[in-house]
Amino acid sequence: DVDPHSGSRNGQYENVALVEKYRMSEEEYDKRSGTLRDWGKKQKAKDEKFTLARHAREHREMMDAKRQHKLGLELPKGFEYDCTGEVCRVKLDEVNNEGAPKKDEEVKEEVPGLESVEGVNVGARCEVQPGGRRGKVAFVGDVSEIGSGGCWVGVIFDEPVGKADGSVKGGKRYFEAQPGFGGFVRGKNVTVGDFPERDIMDEFDSDSEDEL
Repeated sequence: DVDPHSGSRNGQYENVALVEKYRMSEEEYDKRSGTLRDWGKKQKAKDEKFTLARHAREHREMMDAKRQHKLGLELPKGFEYDCTGEVCRVKLDEVNNEGAPKKDEEVKEEVPGLESVEGVNVGARCEVQPGGRRGKVAFVGDVSEIGSGGCWVGVIFDEPVGKADGSVKGGKRYFEAQPGFGGFVRGKNVTVGDFPERDIMDEFDSDSEDEL
């Protein structure tokens, strides 16, 4: 543009870096109502144990349980069906030796051992739930760096439907996979057998707490 009076000179219409960004201060954000922080404060006032992290985790667990229900699979530990057939969280209201009710406790997941990966061998074709994702077993064994530890199955997926590349937090590598093609999965979610590659347009649902 050779017009000295043109508004497009020097990239005024194309360079977004020239646009001044609005930034809200922490103090101003704290004063606002209807925000996530404001909602969190209200929940904290009702329950002193409330945290946004805990709320997010419990929400993910509930979504996973409902997904297992839709797939016709067994519900994760800590969940059951209510009288209407809806998925709900198990509430533990046990009575202690003094007769006073105990507080609700988190259900602790048992650490899967070798029996959980029995029959799963490196090199075998497999199908992983949820989603019926297919691939090849690349690792079977203990991975102490993930969650509660125990035995995991490392899978190289046929398509980029995984959450890892064969390594874990800290950089330790258990198998080689391209980013997004690898995953560590609990043995209960893996079925080995004659599972040829699917068409690339197949849809998958990979949001599961039993996979990292």
